[in-house]
Amino acid sequence: MPPLYLNETQRKTLNAILDAFIAPLSSEEQKVFRGKLKQSSCNLSETQVSAMASISATSLGILPIVIKKLENISKDKQDGFLQILTLLSTRPGSFLMTGSWTPLMDLDSQRRQEIMYSWKTSSLRAFRLLFKTFSSLSLFVAYNQTNSPLNDCIGFDAAHGDSFFENHPDYSPIEHARLPMMTTQEALRGPLKFDAVVVGSGAGGGVAAAVLAKQGLSVLVIERGKYYHQSEMDPFEEAAYDKMYDTGSSINSENGTIDCLSGATLGGGTAVNYLVSLKPQHFVREEWARTGLDYFISPEFNQDLDTVFNRIGASQENVLATKANQKFEKGCKELGYPIEMVYVNTKGLPHHCSRCMYGCRSGIKQSTANTWLQDAHQHGAFFLDRTEVTQVLTDRQKAIGVECIVHDSQKKIVINASRVIVACGALRTPSLLRASGLSNRNIGKHLRLQPIMFGFALFDEEIRQTEGPLITRVSDVDGDAKIEEGLVLPGALASRLPWRNAAEHKQLMLRHQHVLSLINVVRDQDSEGTVLPGSNPAFEFKLGKGDEQRLITCLERNMKVMAAAGARELHTMQPNIEPFIFEADEESRIDNPRFKKWIEALKKAGITPISAGLVSVHQLGSCRMGVSPKVSAVKPTGETWEVKNLYVADGSLLPTAVGVNPMVTIEALALKVARHAAQSSARL
Repeated sequence: MPPLYLNETQRKTLNAILDAFIAPLSSEEQKVFRGKLKQSSCNLSETQVSAMASISATSLGILPIVIKKLENISKDKQDGFLQILTLLSTRPGSFLMTGSWTPLMDLDSQRRQEIMYSWKTSSLRAFRLLFKTFSSLSLFVAYNQTNSPLNDCIGFDAAHGDSFFENHPDYSPIEHARLPMMTTQEALRGPLKFDAVVVGSGAGGGVAAAVLAKQGLSVLVIERGKYYHQSEMDPFEEAAYDKMYDTGSSINSENGTIDCLSGATLGGGTAVNYLVSLKPQHFVREEWARTGLDYFISPEFNQDLDTVFNRIGASQENVLATKANQKFEKGCKELGYPIEMVYVNTKGLPHHCSRCMYGCRSGIKQSTANTWLQDAHQHGAFFLDRTEVTQVLTDRQKAIGVECIVHDSQKKIVINASRVIVACGALRTPSLLRASGLSNRNIGKHLRLQPIMFGFALFDEEIRQTEGPLITRVSDVDGDAKIEEGLVLPGALASRLPWRNAAEHKQLMLRHQHVLSLINVVRDQDSEGTVLPGSNPAFEFKLGKGDEQRLITCLERNMKVMAAAGARELHTMQPNIEPFIFEADEESRIDNPRFKKWIEALKKAGITPISAGLVSVHQLGSCRMGVSPKVSAVKPTGETWEVKNLYVADGSLLPTAVGVNPMVTIEALALKVARHAAQSSARL
């Protein structure tokens, strides 16, 4: 991406906004700040409190980093962003957007904070979107810097990353062989010919490559992202997002309703998956079968699921107990809610790491790079990372290869193949199919995102959720909505915790080791998602009324679970809902009259689009399979309706949302697709 240029006025305006979110406190604010902290159970030194009170975005020097982040968004969005900054620097523009004739950068800190909060609670979508954009940028960047003084303030040892888990006596790393990547010279030497090209290396692409290579076919795996061996993975939040995630951050929907996190490295989503390995529930399989896809209720699918479980080492052995999951379990049992241990892909080995969403440096997590791609390599497959496939080439409705840009060469080359398996993920696969000339109306439609909503609680004792396993328990209350642990490191936590003003947010972050985060995950059914045309991942998502109600019902249960577990303070991400705080002389009980009234207010408030902080880590269904081109993008075999020997093998195949972590389901389905591709009569 080319550098983004801001003129001096735009830079000053942006910095004034950043300083509103991370503001130094006035002497009066500091008195209140210290008073509230004394009432909490946090054991903080005077040095920590004083430093936190005085820190600003300016003192942290985050402006250049924020500008760098903006280079990852589309040119249209960059232009719109710069126009907003220019408007805010003029008297008429400032009046239009803030109600004050004074340019934003000339207003005092208190007034700027009030304006930011007014945008958050505005009835106008445009202002809510502005708040979301500016707050996420400032808070995420401020708190995810490895050497930031904020880490000393909040007692987070960022400098040593995940080294704490290496000190456990049962720490048993697995050293995996480094996969060889083709060099630029090898790729450009040409001509290259393979029996199969697999575009993508995640849950679908990794499995497909292994199956095809084992069948004796010559296979090339092309990955848009960079390959990192476990020894090169970064435990630091700041660098890991840039390395491991598409666009180096989250991908925001065009209408601002939800943010998607999508893996963009060799191994795809399996490289950043939270270890959770679950099979689809019976009612989902039956739902898919009712569309004519009998495979999902067949012994063949059962066998494929078992094959996946065995290869990735899915197990409930040595799933460790932490203070966070003990609180979660206690709250569920107090209320009679079901809670069970999840399966994780660790081969039954103890796994203390809380950084696997940035790649598993211990090698214990069985991602595709550590399993299926190793199998493919053993059977002769080749690998080409940092390469973008621009289109699948066809001749008389048959796939004959791909056109791609290798590394930074900016030169398009052709790689011939008699089969092409597209597994770029549900946000990118539709764009590649469209760029290749396919026009089926279902391509890009029916996007399912399994939206996540966070709930936060503060306890008197330390929870230290940033240490230990990621997700170990799940409460499945009604099948379509689940509660899980939601571990997030300081950068992500800061951007998710409700921001009302700078002082209150700093108080919350000082207590971050006392925070328990639980997430609500919903199997979306009446929401509308669409991947838009274009090469950049662009999509829209409109939350349906039924899915909104499922999220709110799950959020209510989430809050009750944490209260029943002993939480003293509860926060939602609803903009007009104040936190609930139990009085010093009150027990943490869900039958507390004030708490019951608060829950009713929470339910009534519902979900305000954009402001609710919805997140997706599971993108599905945008090229769904089916029995007719009228209702689906591909055949039940995974082959496209329009082009022979062109297959899809990723989460975009799923007919509807699966309702659980989809990794196992995608890998099982990829086994089926790859078998059909291998049996194709196509040969070079």
